[in-house]
Amino acid sequence: MRTRVLAQLVGIGVIVPTMLVALFYSVPGVMFALESFQAGEHVADAVQVLLCIAGGWLGIIALWHAHAALSSNPLAFNKTLVWIGFSCGCVVSLLLIGTTNGSLLFRVLFFGWPLLGVAVFTPPLMHPRQGERSAPHA
Repeated sequence: MRTRVLAQLVGIGVIVPTMLVALFYSVPGVMFALESFQAGEHVADAVQVLLCIAGGWLGIIALWHAHAALSSNPLAFNKTLVWIGFSCGCVVSLLLIGTTNGSLLFRVLFFGWPLLGVAVFTPPLMHPRQGERSAPHA
């Protein structure tokens, strides 16, 4: 019960805002990359932007997948997708914190927000409580 409530709070407070910001900034990022490839300028930057967008979205999808797994009983989730997605999302968040301009406090609060979801979801996914064990696969 406690895990479900926590999953709902993280879904509303962390995943939804992260997804909305990603939606807003993905469009100009893809536009920049397309224009850079067409002009043949700043190609390395365009590749970096596309990798960050792809990794960030993989992280968001993994957060939603973990949210759905923790909201259901018995606990059933694709471990490979979740851990790869969490890793990609964390790497992208840390890259954005380290490479963008602005005060460190702003960067940590703005780009580090998805890390909170990963930190909250990881322990219950790794060590489910009794009664929340993974369902046997048929």
